[in-house]
Amino acid sequence: MEEKQLLELNISSLDYSPGSIIFNRGEAAESILYLLSGAVYLETAGKQNLTIEAGTFEAMHPLSCGEYRNATAFCKKDAVVIAVPKVAMDLYRQQYNLIPQRLLDLPEQYRNNRLLNKFIASDNIVMPALPDVAMKLRQAMQKDIGVADVVKIVTLDAAISAKLMQVANSPIYRTVNPITTCLNAVNRIGLHSTKNIVTSISLRSLYRNQRNELNVLAQNYWKLSIRISALSYTLAKLTKTCDPEEALLAGLISNIGVIPFLKFADNQPDDQYEIAEVKAALPFVTGALSALILNKWDFPANMKNIPLETQTWFMVEQDKTEAELSDIVLLAKYHAQLGNGRSKLPPITSLPSFAYLKNAELSPDKSLKILQDAKQQVAEAMRFFGP
Repeated sequence: MEEKQLLELNISSLDYSPGSIIFNRGEAAESILYLLSGAVYLETAGKQNLTIEAGTFEAMHPLSCGEYRNATAFCKKDAVVIAVPKVAMDLYRQQYNLIPQRLLDLPEQYRNNRLLNKFIASDNIVMPALPDVAMKLRQAMQKDIGVADVVKIVTLDAAISAKLMQVANSPIYRTVNPITTCLNAVNRIGLHSTKNIVTSISLRSLYRNQRNELNVLAQNYWKLSIRISALSYTLAKLTKTCDPEEALLAGLISNIGVIPFLKFADNQPDDQYEIAEVKAALPFVTGALSALILNKWDFPANMKNIPLETQTWFMVEQDKTEAELSDIVLLAKYHAQLGNGRSKLPPITSLPSFAYLKNAELSPDKSLKILQDAKQQVAEAMRFFGP
């Protein structure tokens, strides 16, 4: 945000003494709050306390950000809190520019990246096509078709048909009698879920490259996508905010934009770039390219913008009252990084997406339990979507 815009904001400071309440969970948020000095502790719906000390990494993020306060904040040590009008978040989104043309405006740290500059200048960027069976099934289901028609399309690919039966026999759907035919699998899973799962299974074939270093990178992104997908499924079931199978697919396509960039690198001479340039550029291009791909594939509106809406922890739509699919995927990405032990993360209570889970008992401590509970889902997903 530019200095002029900051100066025009009506920012105020508030003083609190120990024991006083700064805000209550569930009340409407009129501003974004930051801790300038002192200490506060936050109590979430799960009654788990999180202490924030001024000057720490956690204090660099909002105490509360969203339409509603997602915790109750108590002053622990004489505190000064800065209140920033919510219009600042709109300015932030405009500055960040959530459109694919953002690729044309290279930040300084990317300007010496040879591969990225060549990619942006190229007029021959190939976007991947949705695998054949998935495309046929999604097109056919726009009409009024039945189970038999869906089975005919799915069985065009023996590998996908076998994977679908594997999913039907997994703990997610398993009943007393095992599934032995594709027809029974579709009947058990349901038409809508079959469409999403077949699309998810088919994406595996896109993450392949000729050069070993690029192929390793592609496989790592695929595994990360599987983890985000499994966590999205787990969170959707836990919070009951959206369809779990839709969340599973949404998590899986959240980084789909790595594919055209890695393919582009695969077609360049070895001496034109270093692998470090590929790794550095991917976080910058992935969101915009993912949105372009999903638009090309004619994905529904609630899914095609997810890669853009989940690029940063605070890039969230204002003026909504409950969690949406993008919030679930963003929280899944958060939990995926929480589990690797390497990432420096803001407190979960500072995330707007967390604030929209008003009726879900999600807390910092419960997040760790979610990671534990999701291990089986991740392992199952690896079997579904692996080689």
